[in-house]
Amino acid sequence: MKTLRAWCRSRLRLLLVCVLYSCACLQFVRFYVRSSDFYLNMHAYLAGTERLPFQERILPVFLMRQIFHSNAIMHLLVHQQGIADREHAPFYLLSLAGTFATAILTQMLYAKVSKWQTLPMLVFPLLLFCMLWTYVLHVEANFSYPYDLLSLAFFTGGLYCIHQSKYAVLLAVMLVGTLNREPTLFLVGIYLIDSASRNAQQGPVSSEGSHWFSSRGLSLRNIAWARTGLLFAVWLLVKVAVAYYFRHNDNSENFVRFVYNAERLRVRLIPALLNICGYLLPVVLLYWSRIRPLRFGNYILILVMWVPVMLYTGVLLETRIYGELCSWTAIAITVLAEERVAKAVRSHGMPAEQGLNPTDQTSSAVVTLADAA
Repeated sequence: MKTLRAWCRSRLRLLLVCVLYSCACLQFVRFYVRSSDFYLNMHAYLAGTERLPFQERILPVFLMRQIFHSNAIMHLLVHQQGIADREHAPFYLLSLAGTFATAILTQMLYAKVSKWQTLPMLVFPLLLFCMLWTYVLHVEANFSYPYDLLSLAFFTGGLYCIHQSKYAVLLAVMLVGTLNREPTLFLVGIYLIDSASRNAQQGPVSSEGSHWFSSRGLSLRNIAWARTGLLFAVWLLVKVAVAYYFRHNDNSENFVRFVYNAERLRVRLIPALLNICGYLLPVVLLYWSRIRPLRFGNYILILVMWVPVMLYTGVLLETRIYGELCSWTAIAITVLAEERVAKAVRSHGMPAEQGLNPTDQTSSAVVTLADAA
């Protein structure tokens, strides 16, 4: 009887956590849609005549057209007590779907990455914190786009597929996700890093004083070059096909931005430029060497590719260009905190496995959120 009551209490707590976090998602998306400036001309975007490179991100076009043509959905969103005006109702719905998908996928990835799984309830608040600062809290360039939160969901799904070695699903994510937005290119780089890190476990794999590359468990001999090349080929095929189809669109905003970004580097803008995943990604970089498992920590090496590409094609003040890293950052901060807690427990003479029980019903409530979904 006691076991049954305990099970019922744990299920009830899980349900309440799901409800509270769902409300947080709803409130975040409402604030995002209402407070940011929608940068695109919605009519031109749906008609296929918007400026480049924005028009090339065509997945939301197909989805929003279906939403606009659904009287039931539009009535639900736009009636007198609705939550969005008619023009932006599909944008709201896509952003909501992207946020929920990201939250669930991030929790699923955390459950696979974390050794201890003692701070699962910290993951979603950290994710929401990163997203809020990345996509909403801006003084300059507070713009929103219909593909941004979907892009975060696709990228998080890609990270999960890479970590769990689900290559066929990853190919599908690359194909569909690239139709949404091109940062799926960085999944190719992370896949390469992941395959090179297959020898990396919880700690360094070589003795002290060895070469840094080996100390991170990295080996070029482990890289699956053929599979990496196929991922890149899928990305390139989609990009070339879409670019060719919209080759006659206005190209005035599709230019190399090295000089543009350099001209906007001002001291007063430093706080805005450092707003990368809610200022948490720079914190992760400071403690990066402590992230365990090493294989997951190595994913941050993608910044070697990410930063130059964004200097070339992005606007640095729009720190949403790093938004796809929000889920990775939330998990990295959580596992860093868990390592600190484990260290403190060990310092008091208690085995970490005893002090940090990953099977505790309360602490594992949110870990099971993905399974419940």
